[in-house]
Amino acid sequence: MAQSVGQMFFARVAASQDVVALHAPHHNPPIKLTYGDFGKKVKHFAGGLLKLGLEKGDKVALISDNCPQWIISDLAILCVGGISVPRGADTSVAEVWYIINHSEAKGAILQNKRQYVQLAKELSTIPTLQWIVLLDDSVETIVQEQSFVSPGIRLVNYSDVCNSGEAGEELVEEAVKQVDREDIAALVYTSGTTGIPKGVPLRHRNLLYQCETIDLGFTINPGDVLLSILPAWHVYERIAEYFGMYHGTTIYYTDKRWLKDDMAKVDPSFIPCVPRIWESVYDAVMAKLSKAAPRKRQLVEFLLKSSREFIVHRRRVLGKEAAKYPPSLKESLKAFLRIIPLLPLHFFADFLVYRKIRSLTGKRLKAAVSGGGTLAPYLDDFFEAVGVPILNGYGLTETSPVLAVRSVKNNIRGSVGLPLRGTEIEIRDEDGNVLPQGEVGVIWARGPQVMSGYYKNEEETRRVLSPDGWFNTGDLGWFTWQGHLVISGRAKDTIVLLSGENVEPERIETVARKSPLVHQIVVVGQDKKALGALVVPEWETLAVVLNLPPNTPIEVLLNNPNAAKVVKDSINTVLREDGGFRSFEFISNVHLLAEPFSVENGMLTQTMKPKRNVILSRYARTIDEMLS
Repeated sequence: MAQSVGQMFFARVAASQDVVALHAPHHNPPIKLTYGDFGKKVKHFAGGLLKLGLEKGDKVALISDNCPQWIISDLAILCVGGISVPRGADTSVAEVWYIINHSEAKGAILQNKRQYVQLAKELSTIPTLQWIVLLDDSVETIVQEQSFVSPGIRLVNYSDVCNSGEAGEELVEEAVKQVDREDIAALVYTSGTTGIPKGVPLRHRNLLYQCETIDLGFTINPGDVLLSILPAWHVYERIAEYFGMYHGTTIYYTDKRWLKDDMAKVDPSFIPCVPRIWESVYDAVMAKLSKAAPRKRQLVEFLLKSSREFIVHRRRVLGKEAAKYPPSLKESLKAFLRIIPLLPLHFFADFLVYRKIRSLTGKRLKAAVSGGGTLAPYLDDFFEAVGVPILNGYGLTETSPVLAVRSVKNNIRGSVGLPLRGTEIEIRDEDGNVLPQGEVGVIWARGPQVMSGYYKNEEETRRVLSPDGWFNTGDLGWFTWQGHLVISGRAKDTIVLLSGENVEPERIETVARKSPLVHQIVVVGQDKKALGALVVPEWETLAVVLNLPPNTPIEVLLNNPNAAKVVKDSINTVLREDGGFRSFEFISNVHLLAEPFSVENGMLTQTMKPKRNVILSRYARTIDEMLS
């Protein structure tokens, strides 16, 4: 058994020398490496880091987006006992400074010259920082242009570090042997929807447990393609890549610009992604359908509706509903009888429509794992109906991240699956008492993947971690009768109305995004009489609904007296159709926003979740006026 991520990696290198490990066709220049070549590059860069003075336990900030150099740098740091401190290239200067300073990093690896120029003056004030490596080899350009060079901090090209380490392979091999499962591998700062980022130290055992334990219910063979689109610094994508390397897969790098073409061209076996990816696929299908001839559109809509009914009854017959109690014999028999007339329609729809939709994801997809947010029920239903296997999972940065995940053999839609082997999950009330199966409460977890505590933050550690190792996730959930976990909201996001009613906004937002008029939405109403919503609309669709040209300027739509009401009515319609909402959970008023929520304006986290505290603060007056 491997004792570190580095040992795991080099075991795979030895076993799969000629298998393609990394493929980045959109990189400039394109990169394609076998595991043998990959292993050499990691060794060379690790040897160069040793020459820069990196010692076991030293921290290195890795501020970059997805690219082969990211994973090479990350593995090199871990192989020689360093601690990787990752973050995305689009992180603000203030946040990067805080993370590098707070972590006491000895070195930093930056993506390019532009990033260095933005950060140089601030980084020069960090006393522990001794060197900076630039992945784009732009040191000479910086010197020639007389850009600001941080005094006392050595500036080095990535290629020079690699070249200097070529003669140090034996030193690297010896260093790899000295790293233990209990050593810290990474210090990951939570993107967080509230407050200052918290440093989460993850040990080699935390990360290896994920690779060794996650079972998706299908065989992963060396050479299977893993499509990588998420931020590499995020622990979800990081574990996906480690998991892929553990099994010898080919990691194929793509991004939003190339995703549609790459899914069809590359034929991936496995896609780790967030719900927004599947929302975009669904939206694209629905947009194409809306432009079809009326009779064709009506036929496809009828077939989709019939298939949804078919899969709902099929789940009941197979005992695969996310329900508190098993179906009675009478309910199962009734569902079976309903399936019979729907089955031919479903097969016809598959032949006529669904196989074309499946082709969008390639021909060899074994499964896609969705994590990092709630997968809306309508998406679960749609992709089950068309035959695209999506496995929803659940976890947090503090849990490395996976606590539970569905598998293709036991795919209970609406749930996030069974806890991983060796992981304990309890549902507790506000007083810490364990609740019986089926009741909603706060999710607590204990297992080999759970962190030991926040870095230099004992107060926060005591707040979320008990002395016996139980971690308070802050999420709400319950267990189905089969033992699968269902996420129902976020405890600290709960809105309390003046009437005393508690509302989980995320559940409403998830369903509201089914409206064709909603692009982004945040539900508000704390201490108000009723709920409201801040909505970034789908402007072209809104224009058409208002009987205006699709290219009507946003300013004109914002000033249209009917626009907000039309959006509100559309949201309440989909909530009503869902059937799971109480009267006080409907939206009483809507305010339309011209500016989308984004990472760049600070209103979304890197995993595309709304930063509620930032949004509520920015639009406080608007919310008061809307709900007064």
